[in-house]
Parts: sequence; C-alpha cells; structure tokens
Amino acid sequence: MASIEPMRVETPGVPGLLFVPDDPGPLPLVLLGHGAHTGKDDPMMQILCRSLARGIPAAVLVIDAPGHGERAPDHPVAAIEAAERAIFDPAAHDELVGDWTAARVAARAIEPRIDDRTAYAGFSMGSIHGASIVHRLPFVGPVLLALGGLVGDHRPAATNELILRGLAALGEREVLMLNMTDDESFPFADALRAFRTIPGPKRMYVYEGGHTEIPGEAVRLGGEFLRRTLRPKGAT
Repeated sequence: MASIEPMRVETPGVPGLLFVPDDPGPLPLVLLGHGAHTGKDDPMMQILCRSLARGIPAAVLVIDAPGHGERAPDHPVAAIEAAERAIFDPAAHDELVGDWTAARVAARAIEPRIDDRTAYAGFSMGSIHGASIVHRLPFVGPVLLALGGLVGDHRPAATNELILRGLAALGEREVLMLNMTDDESFPFADALRAFRTIPGPKRMYVYEGGHTEIPGEAVRLGGEFLRRTLRPKGAT
C-alpha cells in the first residue's frame, strides 16, 4: 500500500499538512488537534493522520498550534513558555478559531474532493482546544476528544472555565471522549465532570493507565466513531 504523502497547506502564519487517501471521494475533512510540545511534523501525529485518512476514509488536516512546530520560538525556554501559552492563554484559543477556519478554506481549495462534512479530533492539548472552541466553528459536526477533560487544580482556573463553557455550548454535536484512569494531566474525576457538561449525544470510553498509555483499541474506536458520524446522509 502506497504511503499517503501530505500536501502543505499554507495560510498566513499557520502552516499545516493535508493527508488525502487514494479514494474517488467525495471526502469529509477531519481537523486534527495535536498534543503539547509536538506539531504537524510529529511522527506519531502523522501516523495517526494517515491511519484516519485511510480508515474513514477522509482528508485529515493538522496545523501547528500557536507556539508549536514552525510557530515555536527557537530558544528552548521561550519554546516551553509559548507551548504553555497555547494551553492556558484564552487569547491563544481565540487565535485558533481563525486558524482552523482559514486552514479549512485553504484545504478545500487544494483538494476539490473535500465536501462540507467536517469533524474535529483533538489529542491532549488538542482536546483542550477542541472543548473550548469547537462551538465557535459552525462547520464542525462530530467531536472526538482523546486524553482530555479538565486540567488539574494546580493549573489556571480560567482554562477550565473555557473548557466547561465550550462543552456546554456544543449543542447537539455528537461527542466521544477517550480517557485514562490515572491520567497525570487530566484527572479522571475532572474528565467525568467535563463529560457530564456535554449537552448532546455523547459517549466515554475509559482505559486503565496513565496519560501516555492509551491503547490501540481506543484509537480504533475513535476512527470508527468518526467513520460513522461522517457517513453521508442516507448512507447505510
């Protein structure tokens, strides 16, 4: 099977990659939010993009979040500070609303097989962003939040307020959460609180282990969720 080679998606200041399967289409689009201290070029993110592109099938778009990847400062200390800002600064979340909107337009201009169906899938930091901003992206339907929820009590309270407000405003979007029992970054009790805030159809799968121990089964279930919820209307 030939490897899916990504196409570069360039919007002002927001570099991204688009992974498109060898499929006649039409294709839905998955917006993939990466974890902290990684980016669009992270090998594991690219493996995930290729897997989702083939398995759904769908076009998968990943962009560098503020302070990450090509948007990160060169100095190591400044890079850590920029990554923290992307997680906890409300201004960075606001920035991402425009980033994803522009990147989606650019991706659809590059690949004419992409239709109106759009989902968001976020992992770790990407799940924080998804929870806080997806309600402001009217083109997004189903939402997958993996390794997320509320941040711990030692983190800025404003971040959890953003998350809870965003989740409560999701309306009837269908949501799947994938969580771990002993997640060091997202305590399970707080993830459950976030889950209960979601007003529409929702489901949560929980696995034994810590933040980096998400099993392959969880990733497979996430792909099945996206495939089902992105199915064309009327398709069986």
